[in-house]
Amino acid sequence: MTVKQPPADLAERLWEVSDEFLALGSEVKVDELAELSGVPRATIYYYFSGKDDVMSFLLAQKVERAGVVIADAAAGSGTPAERLSRVFRSMLHEMADHPALCTRLMCWLSSSVGEQLVIEAQGAFMAPVRELFAAGQATGEFPDIDPVDATSAMMGALAMVAMRHTVNGDFDPDAVADSLIPVLLEGLGRRPVGRPPTRTAAGPGRRPATRRA
Repeated sequence: MTVKQPPADLAERLWEVSDEFLALGSEVKVDELAELSGVPRATIYYYFSGKDDVMSFLLAQKVERAGVVIADAAAGSGTPAERLSRVFRSMLHEMADHPALCTRLMCWLSSSVGEQLVIEAQGAFMAPVRELFAAGQATGEFPDIDPVDATSAMMGALAMVAMRHTVNGDFDPDAVADSLIPVLLEGLGRRPVGRPPTRTAAGPGRRPATRRA
């Protein structure tokens, strides 16, 4: 079956309501998209085979557009760690602005129709992080561990934290970035020989760590 590429004006109209449409969940209907966008149902079905096709298109659009922002952040000046920090902040802003990137996308990537989206997401999100981490290894900023494992760990942490705040309705991307990014980067950074790991002060309801004899 030949996939019909929707014209730019139609793609933009669907993009404008994409967050509302994707927020309706997996049981969403094409009729609801037609109502939200004002695009006739027949027009949507001319370009898309059904709701799964529409959702794949909209999520791919989000990945593609977010990828442009992330690539810009990665291409700036600074050390690999500084650029990686900007990339993470950009990712958090994209997930805050488009919640489907950390809710619907995660589910869609594991679905039977998400294979192409996996490839696109890896190029848009994972590749810049992996490349910057490898660059940081070359300069001695980051330890000699598998860049793929490091990338998966960092991206997993970002996505899960973003999802939690999205679900709770309290997602402030800059506040999350300020608290989370230093932990991610410093936790992966090299410590000078003889320097002990940083200990976190005990908070309310948390007992200080005790030494064993």
